[in-house]
Amino acid sequence: MSNAPQPQSEPIPPPKKENGSPGIAQELLKEALDAFYRADDETALELLLGVLELNPENLRIHYLAALCAAIMTDEETLDEIYHQARKTKTRHPYIVGCEAVRALFFANFERAEHLFHLALRSLPEDIDLNLGLGILYEHMGAEEKSAAVYLRVLELAPDNIRARISLGISYALSGEYVNALAQYQYAKRLDPTVENPHQHLGRDYYAEGMFDEAANEFARAIAEEPEQPAAYFYLMDCYKRLGMVDDAIDVYETIRRRFSQQPEIISHFYEHFRMFAELIPLLEQLLKNNPRDVELLVRLTTAYREISRLNDAITTLQRAIAEEPESAALWTLLAELYYARGEYTQAVAAAQRALQLDRTEEAAYPVLTDALLFLGRIEEAEKAERQMNIIRDEAWRRYQQKFSGQDEVDESE
Repeated sequence: MSNAPQPQSEPIPPPKKENGSPGIAQELLKEALDAFYRADDETALELLLGVLELNPENLRIHYLAALCAAIMTDEETLDEIYHQARKTKTRHPYIVGCEAVRALFFANFERAEHLFHLALRSLPEDIDLNLGLGILYEHMGAEEKSAAVYLRVLELAPDNIRARISLGISYALSGEYVNALAQYQYAKRLDPTVENPHQHLGRDYYAEGMFDEAANEFARAIAEEPEQPAAYFYLMDCYKRLGMVDDAIDVYETIRRRFSQQPEIISHFYEHFRMFAELIPLLEQLLKNNPRDVELLVRLTTAYREISRLNDAITTLQRAIAEEPESAALWTLLAELYYARGEYTQAVAAAQRALQLDRTEEAAYPVLTDALLFLGRIEEAEKAERQMNIIRDEAWRRYQQKFSGQDEVDESE
């Protein structure tokens, strides 16, 4: 775990007796901070929400949970945490931090920066608020500012892994790759479970289209940690992009030989690199053990669709709908598949079902409109298009209200 000092301005109050033991809350918080400082935001958010259940009055946890939810693009959870925090009716720096995080999420960077600075005016040495400001600058593409913030965090907490890695990313985005590698290596010494430094630097090069340099780093990562699959996939793709077909095939054969018994892991890499022919047998294998897993069914549906196996895609998706018949998103996907197969009547029915379940399901409107047009039902198509524009206008107004903070509820009501 990181040795980062904890803010002293707001000691963690013990939870009420009926909510459980203070020791449980403290242990969950320790695990949550460990995950957050390792940039494992999904785990951190889950744990922080558990802490909030035990200790709903802790403002620091509200802020950290909101920040993780924003990073995970979980708008629903972010809004829930934010409005719960505002019910405290306090202008504590962590509440201001929650407001800053929400402004960040809705891309109101100017307001977010102002609010972070306002919070830090009261708690200038707070690790978590400084990390939030650094994350904001990352989203803004302000590498020099983010690097300065992370250097400040490391002055306060030299062993903060998240700050080390984030500083490395800032250096890489500025073209300072040697300094970036040094930070990744430092983080690896602090925690052997973090990503291999050469793999991380390889991804930096890869993102910039520097595939020769990336391939060299991925090869080093494989030499240091041959049991980790990610570097193999990136190296294979680098070779493909460099026209080194034989080398790419060699790496692919190595992947099949070394990782064929790990379908849960390597299926995601096949997905990421759009290797759908290789992906499909793995998903089919996983579904034999989990035939009602909706996520797996949708992933397989998408893979079938990508290689134009529309009949298999529809059959598979219908299994998912049988498990979650109230999912508007699944009905919309079914409408798209029927439309792609030229079955416009079925596409209309599926899209209409999606909109019965959720009138704000924007993706259903275009397929409904187009399918109606193909069926010659012009007036219905025009009506659907008008409704689509109404929904889009409503969504834009909601976004603008959230962007500006004008949707904030009056907690006194």
